[in-house]
Amino acid sequence: MVQVLHLFPRLNSSLIDLLERLSPAQWNSPTACKQWTVKDIAAHLLDTSLRRISFGRDNHFSQATQELAFEDLLKFLNTLNADWVDAYKRVSPQVLIKQISAAQNDFYEYFLTLNLTSPALFPVSWAGEDQSQTWFDIAREYTERWHHQQQIRLATGIGSLLERELYHPFLEISMLALPFHYKLKAAAEGVTIRVTVVGDAGGSWSIIRTNNTWKFTEAEADADTQVYIDQNIAWMLFSKGIDIFEAQQYWQISGDYELGFHALKMTAFMV
Repeated sequence: MVQVLHLFPRLNSSLIDLLERLSPAQWNSPTACKQWTVKDIAAHLLDTSLRRISFGRDNHFSQATQELAFEDLLKFLNTLNADWVDAYKRVSPQVLIKQISAAQNDFYEYFLTLNLTSPALFPVSWAGEDQSQTWFDIAREYTERWHHQQQIRLATGIGSLLERELYHPFLEISMLALPFHYKLKAAAEGVTIRVTVVGDAGGSWSIIRTNNTWKFTEAEADADTQVYIDQNIAWMLFSKGIDIFEAQQYWQISGDYELGFHALKMTAFMV
């Protein structure tokens, strides 16, 4: 269990502090999320908070999504996101900041009422789960908010969220997708792959091929294939914010190149 609930107040307050410092030009800056500006991302963060409070706390579902296949769900969510962002182009940054502040406080207070080991309302599909526990659902929400705020910071040049306290949990949560990501990659029994994010906030995560599947392993022996990723670029790779080859100077593979390269394609978000 990756526990991040206690980090939401700090993450939330840092977002408000950041948005209050933006100039009019910075609100319109392009971001790594290529179709959206800084203001668009901020509007999206408001949307996800309000939407989650509405169907989680208030049991209000405007449209059912539980029965949709993954690709259909992705299209549905992309349409919802785009519609909201377009509507909020008419709203001022000042109004947006005030609404985000209120919504994310309600969002956090709602999460405090939940049983972390109870079944989550929605599974974490990018980790291959058909049913998730609530702690994982909350962790997913943390990664969404962390990486969107980091996108704003990258676009405006105002600080970063790469300190260990906030970034390492993001990496831990993202790496939970690793075994599922390798699901269709065949290898000999006992083959191990280790992914290391290099930097103060980084760490190492290893999977092993056993009984025709991949699972995490705590083995400390050298892995058959090792992948090294600079922490400055890891979050962008996992959110498809940068092309793998564009970031080539920031990663290295030893061992089976094909197996290692597959780790760089891992997605830990609905993109």
